[in-house]
Amino acid sequence: MFQHVVVPIDDSEAAWRAVPIAARMASAVDGKLDVVTVVDRVGEVENEQMTLRTGLERLGKLSVDARADVLVHDSIATAIAEHVESLNGAIVVMSSHGHGRSASVLGSTTDDVLRELYGPVVVVGPQVADDAGALDGSYVVPLDGSPLAAAVLPIVTAWSVEFGGTPWLLEVIDANAVTPSDMQDSAYVARRARETKRTTGHEVQFEAVHHKHPAQAITQFVEQHGASLVFATTHGRTGMSRLRSGSVAADIVRHARCPVVLHRPPELPG
Repeated sequence: MFQHVVVPIDDSEAAWRAVPIAARMASAVDGKLDVVTVVDRVGEVENEQMTLRTGLERLGKLSVDARADVLVHDSIATAIAEHVESLNGAIVVMSSHGHGRSASVLGSTTDDVLRELYGPVVVVGPQVADDAGALDGSYVVPLDGSPLAAAVLPIVTAWSVEFGGTPWLLEVIDANAVTPSDMQDSAYVARRARETKRTTGHEVQFEAVHHKHPAQAITQFVEQHGASLVFATTHGRTGMSRLRSGSVAADIVRHARCPVVLHRPPELPG
C-alpha cells in the first residue's frame, strides 16, 4: 500500500484541485504528500520552486504538510514515473482537464503517466467534489466480462481490505440486448463478487444495469450510491470492448463526482 502521494502540477489552475484531495488520502494512511512540477532546464528550478510554494500557501491549511519538488527532465511523464519509483510506496494523484474523447483526452500527461507506471493513477476530474478524497465508502468497479477489465480487481481487493471500502461490481449491459432474465444478466458480476468476498472476507455488492451509454450509466450509479472512488482499467486501443476503450474511461473521469483510480495493466491474452 502507498505511503507517499505525488501530485503533478502544471501551469493550470485545474492541476491544484487535486492537492487537497491528495492530502486527505495521504492523511488517511499517515503518509507524505509531494507536490511536483517538471522543467527541462536547471535555470528554471528556483522560479518554479517559488511558484509551487506560493500555490501551496494559497490553498491554506492541508490535512498533511506538503513538500514541493521541482524535477528536471525533458519528459514530464518519465520524470514523474522516476520520482514515484524512487519513493517507497507511492501513488500519483493528478487532475484531468476533462476535454476531448480519446484516451489521451484524459490529458496527454495523464495518459503518458499511465503508460509509464501501468497504474494505478488516481485521476481527479472536473466534476469531483471539493471534499472528495475518502478512502473508505463505496467503490464502483465497472466490469465488462473481459480479463483486462477484471485486472483492476486485485487493486480493489487490496484497497477494500486496507481502508474498509465496499466494492460495487457493476456491469453495464446494452439496453437493446435481448436477455432471458435479470438473473442471467447479473451472473458474471455475481460470480466475481463471490470470488472477491472470499478473498477479502468483506462484503461485496454487485449490480447489472441496462443502458446504451456505459459511461453515463456508471456515473449515474456513482452519484446514486455516493461512491468515494471508481476503479477502472484503461487501454486506449481501438477495437476493444466498450468498457476498455479510452473514450469510456475519459467520460467517467469527465463526469464522475469522485476520483477515478485508473489502472493500465500489462497486455493480457484473450
